[in-house]
Amino acid sequence: MEEMVRLSLLCVLFSLMGLVVAQGSKPLAALLAAAAGGFVLWRALEMGGQLAERVRRITSAAGLDGTLLAPVVKVLGIALCARLSAELCRDMGSRWAAGAVELFGVLASAVCMLPLLEEVLKTVGSI
Repeated sequence: MEEMVRLSLLCVLFSLMGLVVAQGSKPLAALLAAAAGGFVLWRALEMGGQLAERVRRITSAAGLDGTLLAPVVKVLGIALCARLSAELCRDMGSRWAAGAVELFGVLASAVCMLPLLEEVLKTVGSI
């Protein structure tokens, strides 16, 4: 919770600095935004690693097969990637590219979830 607040404040501060700097130098404002975004992305990747390790421990302790959880993790990754990419496209003024990325993300998620759906249907069919 505390880290989320700190990172949010950092982004707001960098955004305000970017607004002020943009009046004199748009490239410098873009660099400030990239620096803030890069730092937050770096922390998010670290947190994602911690999350993956914790999920591995929980599934092994519960005796669950990791292959059943893999589609869920893949869809989460696709959703995060699509969201980030779409927002970047929108920020650069390309709404059509953002929509295309989001559409592809939805379709890619559906394809990744098919093995899990098949497994659920097999399980329901065997009851």
